[in-house]
Amino acid sequence: MAAEPKPSRRVKGKRRRKPREEIVDYVVEIDGWDWGYAFSLNMERLPIDPYHEFRHLQIKGRLLAPTEPKTDRVEISLLPSPELVEEKRKELTPIALGSLSLGPDGVLGNIGIPWDALTPILQMLIAGRFKFVLMRGTRFRPRSAKLNSLRLETKLTEDDPLPEEGVGGDPAAGLQASPGPEKIDAGVVVRGVGKGRSAAAGWEV
Repeated sequence: MAAEPKPSRRVKGKRRRKPREEIVDYVVEIDGWDWGYAFSLNMERLPIDPYHEFRHLQIKGRLLAPTEPKTDRVEISLLPSPELVEEKRKELTPIALGSLSLGPDGVLGNIGIPWDALTPILQMLIAGRFKFVLMRGTRFRPRSAKLNSLRLETKLTEDDPLPEEGVGGDPAAGLQASPGPEKIDAGVVVRGVGKGRSAAAGWEV
């Protein structure tokens, strides 16, 4: 009597680990900014707040680093939110500080900031003190990137990534050995993306 053939074992293929996303530094030289304000009645059927208030700060500039994407125009929107002040954000689960996307006219950024950070940022912009926006996040893949940090600075320091020669003029023109006393301390956080949850992360601005 012939023996029954043993069932063959299926060899499970090894799951490939998702490659880690490359982290890069984005350096923007500020050359303009704008601010808008709106206050209105909340026309939703069951509003949590009977009023709707909107503050929108736009910072425009030239992308000095990295050399990708192939554009030098950047417009970053800082969106103040009362949910991101220190007392309220501790229970949030951050998955990103903000995002960058590639549009027809350049790079567009959206970053949430604490409500109380808007005033000192505006004061520094009005005085012409802030010169650079520095952000850290993933490399564009293919037309968007996630951010995990934000800084606004009066000068670049030795530790900051310098643009390559021929990009944005002389990168060492505003170099200083260490951050000066004019630096403002303010928590900068953003509403997270995905799962309908808010995100928060502290950063020195």
